[in-house]
Formats: sequence, structure tokens, C-alpha cells
Amino acid sequence: MNGLHCEFSPEDFTATALTNSAGRVIRVSGFGLCPSAGWELALVASNPGVVPHPESLWLELRERVPHGRGRVLVDTAVEAIIEDQRATEIVVRFSWREPFVIPVLEFDRFTDRRWADAAGRAAAASVAGS
Repeated sequence: MNGLHCEFSPEDFTATALTNSAGRVIRVSGFGLCPSAGWELALVASNPGVVPHPESLWLELRERVPHGRGRVLVDTAVEAIIEDQRATEIVVRFSWREPFVIPVLEFDRFTDRRWADAAGRAAAASVAGS
């Protein structure tokens, strides 16, 4: 970890689609291992203009560095809720590194009572960083 950015791994992210009569909603959640407490993370839409691949939904992960940061590694959560009818994968982009892709899993109310969620486990970036 270089201290300038949080560390992210595709294993720390999930994307789950829920379809009902009102439409389809995708919940993207994940974690990054940040170099100090207080970092703010956001996933924002970043599909540029005409999208040549409608099955891919592009999000950019943005970081906001805290003021007066101390040196301690902290798992920091990020989440986005998106309405989309066709996406089968989420591309998470960064301004400082290559993007990664996570598949969209369809929620089945008959076999699963909860959304897939990265919150239930330690960040892969923290395991790799230790």
C-alpha cells in the first residue's frame, strides 16, 4: 500500500440484481483497505456517451482523503444502487489503476433470503496486504 490510495480487489465486491414488477435494481457493495480512518468512498456512474456494450455497467470509484490522517489500515465500505435492465457485469474504474470486472448475480427469492454482500467477510486487500 502506497498511502496515496486505498487498495481494492474484485473479490471484495459483489453485485446483485433484484427484479420485480417495478423494474430491476442492482446493488453493488464492496470494501477497500484504506491507509487511515476517515476516507470517503463513492461509486459513481461513468458510462461515457454511447455505450457499445449495454451488458456492462461502468462505475468509477472515487476516494476522498481525510484531513489529519493517522497511520492505521482500515476496511472502508462503499455501495451503489443502480436501476438497469440489461447489465450482466459491473466494471469498476479507478483514476490511478486498471479497472476490474465483477459479475451481476441475479437474486432468487426462492433460494436466497438475502442479497449477496461483500460486508460479511474481511477485505481481500487486507489479507494480501498483511
